[in-house]
Amino acid sequence: MEIYLVRHGETGGNIAKRHQAEHTSITKLGREQAKQAALKIKEINPTHLLTSNLVRAVETAGIIGEVCGMVPETTGNFIELARPNHIYGRHHHSIQSLWYYALWYFGRDTGESDGGESYLSLRRRIRLAQKEIESYPSDARLVIVSHSVFINMFVAHLCSGRHLTPWRAMKIFSGMLKMPNGHITKISFNPEASKKTCAWEKAE
Repeated sequence: MEIYLVRHGETGGNIAKRHQAEHTSITKLGREQAKQAALKIKEINPTHLLTSNLVRAVETAGIIGEVCGMVPETTGNFIELARPNHIYGRHHHSIQSLWYYALWYFGRDTGESDGGESYLSLRRRIRLAQKEIESYPSDARLVIVSHSVFINMFVAHLCSGRHLTPWRAMKIFSGMLKMPNGHITKISFNPEASKKTCAWEKAE
């Protein structure tokens, strides 16, 4: 099975480098990025199109669906990491954000009481997302529109649900900041893989 994880098109929050809420729409450039991604995706003849149910992902998936002649199916398993309410609107590199990242990683303050999602909860959701993918036919070419943090964490935890080491976490965090809108990440799933090996693999 082939899986193509697509980051949504650009939003105003991306431009401002701020944590954004679920209702954020994509910009004019974001629509063009979605169209360019759609043209690439069309070449692989996708069999299924899924999307996070956040507005920016749904809008991106809608453009991909128009180009590929498909109707997107929304799912909550691929939404962006839910931040605590007090973090939304903050700059990614603000003192409040940096403190939140550290506490989130170490599990000291998950922010779940304020609408956030803990690292443990995210890892559990990643496993649910994997199970959802595994339910599709083995020859499927699945396109999933999602978000930078989720995509990078999903790939990082393909073969292990364990807590990332500090060094690995820093590397993943850097990748989140550098991932361009409309970027396509290809991974594969082999349902016939031995239990002693990982059935998931990221394409180079």
